[in-house]
Amino acid sequence: MKNHAKDRLVDNVIEDEAERESLLAKPTCFIIIGRPGVGKSTLAKKLAESWKCILIDDTDLLNTHIKNKTEQGLELLNILFAGKSIPEDLILQLILARLNSPDVEHYGYVLSCLPFMSDESLKIPEQIELIKNLKLSPDFIINIKCPDKDLVNRLSGLKQHPETGQVYNRDQWKQKEVFNKKKEIKDEEEEEEEEEQVWLE
Repeated sequence: MKNHAKDRLVDNVIEDEAERESLLAKPTCFIIIGRPGVGKSTLAKKLAESWKCILIDDTDLLNTHIKNKTEQGLELLNILFAGKSIPEDLILQLILARLNSPDVEHYGYVLSCLPFMSDESLKIPEQIELIKNLKLSPDFIINIKCPDKDLVNRLSGLKQHPETGQVYNRDQWKQKEVFNKKKEIKDEEEEEEEEEQVWLE
């Protein structure tokens, strides 16, 4: 009986120690690199969902600041209203601030917007050095490669929703158009049925 109780105590201690280690362990971090249009954002979203990491996307980050009317968001709006493009150094500051936020330190991140393809703010080697020296260094760096021909086909098939700004590939927007057409037909049929009922009454 004593041995059984002792074994249970040891098991509990091991479980507590394992839980403590997992809480203190560094969260998993990903960086996805590749040319524009290869599918970095799509993969980043899927990884963030499956690994329960924080997705850091430059477009989402800018939209969040603008929507929440933060100090940086108002600065971004002023730049856009002036008809200028947002400087890379400002985008970089926002990305680094997000990387150092408490939730990212706890859950880890999936980053698909660094390094920048241009060297307007920092040269590529400097950006790589910056990534290597992040507070939470990446555990996995995924480089997506795609032949030029396939990339051209992929980019030529992209379509942007006029209201939401969401970008869809050829298969996605074909499905969406079919769904919308079916919905329109269904709505029209329901309206016709309602009109018939009113006429009969």
